Amino acid sequence: MKRIKIDHLARVEGNGGVIATIDGRAVTDVQFVINEGPRLVERLTLGKTPEEDVNIVPRICAICTISHKYAALRAMENALSVKVPPKASLFRELMHMGEMIESHSLHTYYLALPDYVGFPNAIAMASKFGLEVKIALEMKEFGNHIMKTAAGRYIHGENPVIGGFGKYPSKDEFLWIKSRAIQFMPFVLKTVNLFCGLDYPYVPEEKTIFACCNPEKNQYGFAGDEIILSTGETLSKDDYKKLTNEFVVSHSYAKRSRYKGKPYSVGALARVNNLGERLKGEAGKMYKQYFNRRWKTNPLFNNAAQALEICYAFERIPEIIDKMIKLPDPPLVPYKTKEGKGTGIVEAPRGLLIHSYEIADGLVTHADIITPTAQNAEDIERYCYIAAQNLLNKGEEEKIRDRMDLVVRAFDPCISCSVHMAQVKKATPDSWKEKLAEIKEQGSPIFVGVGKSDHSDDGVGLKLALALRKRRVNDVWLESELADQDSPWKNGLDRPLVFLDAVDFREEPGKVTLLPFHYILSNTVLSHRLLPFLTSNISYDHLKNSYVLGIQPQTTEEGHKISRPVRQALNKVLNQIMN
Repeated sequence: MKRIKIDHLARVEGNGGVIATIDGRAVTDVQFVINEGPRLVERLTLGKTPEEDVNIVPRICAICTISHKYAALRAMENALSVKVPPKASLFRELMHMGEMIESHSLHTYYLALPDYVGFPNAIAMASKFGLEVKIALEMKEFGNHIMKTAAGRYIHGENPVIGGFGKYPSKDEFLWIKSRAIQFMPFVLKTVNLFCGLDYPYVPEEKTIFACCNPEKNQYGFAGDEIILSTGETLSKDDYKKLTNEFVVSHSYAKRSRYKGKPYSVGALARVNNLGERLKGEAGKMYKQYFNRRWKTNPLFNNAAQALEICYAFERIPEIIDKMIKLPDPPLVPYKTKEGKGTGIVEAPRGLLIHSYEIADGLVTHADIITPTAQNAEDIERYCYIAAQNLLNKGEEEKIRDRMDLVVRAFDPCISCSVHMAQVKKATPDSWKEKLAEIKEQGSPIFVGVGKSDHSDDGVGLKLALALRKRRVNDVWLESELADQDSPWKNGLDRPLVFLDAVDFREEPGKVTLLPFHYILSNTVLSHRLLPFLTSNISYDHLKNSYVLGIQPQTTEEGHKISRPVRQALNKVLNQIMN
C-alpha cells in the first residue's frame, strides 16, 4: 500500500492535511485532517454581555472578521429584539462587500490562479501575468479600505455595534468609494472572463447538495433569514440544525456536517448554483454566458463563482452608496431586553456562517457557531476520494497529489476558522490486519458473506462466512439470507459492517485488502456486485462504518474450485478474525 503525503498545503489559511491511502488499484481511505486545536471561543463567550460577545467572536478569524461580526450582530439583535435603521443595514452590506472583494481577489489571483497557469506561486506568476498580479493587489487593498472605513480597523474593527454603528464616514468618503468601484470595472470584467474561461479538469465530477442564505425579495446577496438548498427546500435560520447535524471524527479537531445523512457544499459555488438566476447587470450577463452543468458537479468551478461574485460586489457598491447618502446618520438603537434567543446567518466568503445565542439576565448562556469550512469538510474529503480513485483507475497515480491540492484549494478553506493538506500513502502488506483490529475495537462486527459458490474464487466470501459460523461467531450472514429478512444492521447502527467477498484489484491472487464500502458502489473492477437491496438499506451514517474485506481471486470462471492462493488467504483471514 502507498500513502501520498503533502505535509504543508501551500496557499490556504490554517494548518491541516489530506491523507489518501492506496492499496493496489483501490483508494482505501481519504481523510481531511484539521490539525489546529479547538478554539474554545464559544465557551469564552458564556457569562459575557452581548456587547462583549460581538467583540470576542470575530477573533475566531482575522480573514473573515467582518462576516463573524456581521453574523453575531444579526444573532444578538434577533435575540434582543433590536431593529436597526435602513442606513445601518446598508452600511453593513457595504462593509461585507469589502470583505468579499478582499477575500475573493486574494484567493482567485494569488492562491488559485498559479495552479492553472503553471506557476508555483503568485510571485513567480508575475513574470507572465504582471498586470493581473498588480491590479489584483490593488483590488484587495480597495476591499480592505472599505472594511477599515466601516469597521474602524482593517481587522477586528469595533465600529459596528449592536443597534448600528458608532460613527458614519462623510459623504465625500462614500463618493470616493463609489467612483473607485466604477473605475475598477474594466479589470473586474477581465477577471470574470479569465476565471470563467479557464480549462478546469474533469476530475473530480459528481453531484452534491448546495446550501446558502436566501436573501429577501428574490435578490442575490450575502445575508438573509432563510437557508435555501439546491434541492428546492428552504429552512428558517432558527432551524439551521436541520441542515448542519454536527458530528465529530477521530482524525480532525473540526466538527463535520451532513444534511439528511449526505455531504453538502457551501460557498461561492453554492451561491451561484442556487441564486445565479437572480444576478443582474454585467454579473448577470457573465453568468448567462459561462454557466453550464459542470458548475453543479465540479468543485473547481468555485474559482469561477468567486470571480462572478467579485463582479456582483463591484456593481452593488455604487447602488448601496447612492441609497446611503440620501439618508441621515441614525443614532444607535437602544435595547432593554435582558433575555432571548437569536440566530444570525450570513455568507462569509467561504460560505454559510451561523451564529446562535441564548441570553439570560443580560448575559450569554449558550453560543453555537458553525463555520463554512466545517460544513464543507465532508465534501472536501469526498471529492478528494473521487479524484484520487478516478486518476488511479486511469493509471495516473502521479497526478493524485497535485489534484487533491487543487480540490482542497478550490474550496478556499479557512482552517483557522473551522478550528498543508494532502498526503497519499502506500499501505503495508499487513495493514489490513491493523485496520481489522481497529474495526473490532469499535464493537463486534456484523459479517456478510457475498459471492457465487459455483464461480470458483468468487465463492470465497460465502465459505469464509460459513467457517465463521462453525466457530460460533455471532451475527454472520450470507447474501442469500437477506432478501426476505430485515437488515441485521438495523438494530446495530454503532457496530461495524464487514462484507466478505472476492475483489479484483489487479494484484497477485490471494492478496487481502480491507476497503471502505463506498468503493464497492463506485468501482467497476469488482468481481461481484452486491444485491441492490443491500445498498438501499444502508444509511450514509452506517455506510461510513462499513467495509469490504476482499481477497484477490485467481479465477472466477463457473465450475472451478477455489484456487490454492485464495484458500490460503481464506485461512489467514479466518485466523485473524478469530484472534
